[in-house]
Amino acid sequence: MKSRILEIFYTAIRLENQSLAHPIDLAAGEKTALYGHGGALDSMSLVSIVVEVEALLEQQLDVRLTLVNDSAMSAVRSPFATVGSFANYISKRCAEVEHG
Repeated sequence: MKSRILEIFYTAIRLENQSLAHPIDLAAGEKTALYGHGGALDSMSLVSIVVEVEALLEQQLDVRLTLVNDSAMSAVRSPFATVGSFANYISKRCAEVEHG
């Protein structure tokens, strides 16, 4: 499941890269910094990627999620910090929906 989520996530990043002055370099894979300290995204770009990921999850996996919530935004370690942390967060949320 995580590989499918990463594939969806990378698709969303590639789409966002088309509109960024400084595209996200994914060479570091899951360690790629996204948001916060050292991250390439501002809040608008983060929202754009989140919306795209939510749409792709619904289209490709038939999973409806809202990825931005109070818990995510107030977490000590942002789930949006790196590609890996974001993918893990999405996996966790998908599991909650499946078992919820």
